[in-house]
Amino acid sequence: MHSITSRTSRLRLAIAPGVPSFQLSKLLALQRAEEPNVRLTFSAVTGDELVAGIQDGRYDAGMSLQGASDPGLKTQPLWAESMAVAVPPRFHLLDRAKLTVAGLQDYPIYRWQAEDCPLLDGRLASLMPLDEENIQRVTSFEMLALWVAAGYGIGVSAQSRIERAHGWGITMRPLADGPYEIVTYLQRRHAQTDSASERFERRAMQVAGAEAT
Repeated sequence: MHSITSRTSRLRLAIAPGVPSFQLSKLLALQRAEEPNVRLTFSAVTGDELVAGIQDGRYDAGMSLQGASDPGLKTQPLWAESMAVAVPPRFHLLDRAKLTVAGLQDYPIYRWQAEDCPLLDGRLASLMPLDEENIQRVTSFEMLALWVAAGYGIGVSAQSRIERAHGWGITMRPLADGPYEIVTYLQRRHAQTDSASERFERRAMQVAGAEAT
């Protein structure tokens, strides 16, 4: 009798910017532990490349911060990350336990473009319609952390990322007027019963459920 893993020995996973997280690390560790014979390959891609690649069969599944609206793809929300404020050392906002978006408008704000949060970014834009240069877009969280740690402004990013950057001298403050969240989605084609991608989705839901409890 053939095992499940002997029928499908490869899972091609596409990952869009902003997705890597401790939850993803847990998921990949669970995948390796439960199906060690399934060869997992990764491709770092943009959101558009991810959707196109799943559609044309280059990838079996993809993970991104944007839910695809294509009816040919199954899109499953997994886990949500709360957005928070990264504050530099010895900054006067540190005397507040929580901050509001309105309270940030007088400072340069660094935003990593991969962490698209329409509600938050719309609120920021409405507060600063005449001074868009006050919102500085950066290409990675590391660049955001660099500028904030050096005291050039504050940053808004996923709370867990800011907490892990504590060694840079950055302090995290929650946003009180949310919720402002980014959501990680798993996408794959329909009609893949008992496939490697379906089993991967089940494990993703298992990790997501454990994080929610």
